[in-house]
Amino acid sequence: MDKERLKELYRSHRPVFHFTSKTGWINDPNGLILYGGYYHLFYQHYPYGVTHGDMHWGHARTKDFMEWEELPVALCPDGLGTIFSGCMVYDEKNTSGFGTDDNPPLVAVFTHHLEQGGACIQYQSLAYSLDGGMNFKKYEGNPVLNLQLKDFRDPKVFWYQPTEKWVMLVSAGKEILFFTSGNLRDWMPGKVFPGQGLRPDEIWECPDLVELKEGRGDGNKRKWVLFVSQNTLDYVKTGIRYFVGVFTGEGFMEQDSAGEELYVDFGRDNYAAATYAGTGGRVIQQGWMNCWSYAEKLPEAGFRGSMTFPRELSLRKTSEGYRVIQKPAQEAEEKWKLWQQIVPDNAMVTAEKIPGVFRYTPEGETGKIIFCSRNGRFQITVDFVYGKITVSRSGCGEGFEDSHFQETRWMYFCREAARGLYIVVDVTSVEVFAADGEAVGTFQYFVGEPFDRIITGTKCGE
Repeated sequence: MDKERLKELYRSHRPVFHFTSKTGWINDPNGLILYGGYYHLFYQHYPYGVTHGDMHWGHARTKDFMEWEELPVALCPDGLGTIFSGCMVYDEKNTSGFGTDDNPPLVAVFTHHLEQGGACIQYQSLAYSLDGGMNFKKYEGNPVLNLQLKDFRDPKVFWYQPTEKWVMLVSAGKEILFFTSGNLRDWMPGKVFPGQGLRPDEIWECPDLVELKEGRGDGNKRKWVLFVSQNTLDYVKTGIRYFVGVFTGEGFMEQDSAGEELYVDFGRDNYAAATYAGTGGRVIQQGWMNCWSYAEKLPEAGFRGSMTFPRELSLRKTSEGYRVIQKPAQEAEEKWKLWQQIVPDNAMVTAEKIPGVFRYTPEGETGKIIFCSRNGRFQITVDFVYGKITVSRSGCGEGFEDSHFQETRWMYFCREAARGLYIVVDVTSVEVFAADGEAVGTFQYFVGEPFDRIITGTKCGE
């Protein structure tokens, strides 16, 4: 990429290989599904401005998570309200009756958000597509689930083969509610998973429940993992939490995470993540690369917001308990080989491949790597003696003021983990994968000019 094009991207804050819309605001990923040879990403979208507005479902697709095709808006507000978060399922058996045996439908399950007279109500609705997700028709019987609640949103639906029923998780403020159905239209209440350690200002959003493969190799041992996005005024505790346990067909019980507060990401900028349906035994998760503390303050150029790079998930049993492991989705690996730069320890090198992917393995028990430009620096420090990784993006908030860009974030990991770091650097973001995917941090940055130096080890004092 030539320097002038790179400078243009930095001025516009346009990522190279992280999805963002051509125009408008985006937040939560919705309706993630592999269908027809494409990964389809639906997402919260306001096409007419760069702040949160009357929400629609945007739509994009990709084959490799690197090159995205943005498609027309999939769902628009109507008399029942604006279109909040949800999911997409392939109704292969046509249980809903929206399609035929020869042409089963894709069904979007989403939250209608209605504001009237200073009050709001949220309920769950359906829309279906018979042409592979290009066009949707809303179900005339909407809403299909209405408890007359203010906070009742973000449905996640999956087919549970042992009971031959659909299962729906919905966030309801401080708890996750479960429902079951045989046809996606009629829902019966199941169990409740209560909030744990939540304060008055905290709520749970965007639940997701998946089975994760335990360990490496071809073993079939799996455990259920519940993900929730925790939104709070205390940003130390804001992020994506997870719980390890069992699923009964009607609800989830935590068993294997022992009440620990476990988080997917130690960075600021991974929220409302969802997993792709239709991927077989693989579990691929993608989140909104932002946080509500400063989401509407960030620099913009006719668009605002992006998605994390998709991560493939597994589960590892460590000496400290079960931990979710994240690796960048393998679809991009061949293209990334063109960009990979192995950074030597105790060196200062020219940052010629940013945006790019970097590998860094400290020679000693500790290591440090700094990405620098004339007006900013992004620093990563790892300590394998204590099992700790630390990130500072001080000075990387050009164009706006926010205290969260001046803080240091850290995470502890199991010391028996692998020593190498895998670092994905784009125009406005850094994603750090340490300890073989156990410690993962996602951070936005804004420096105005491209990073031009990479400093490691003892050279960091220069």
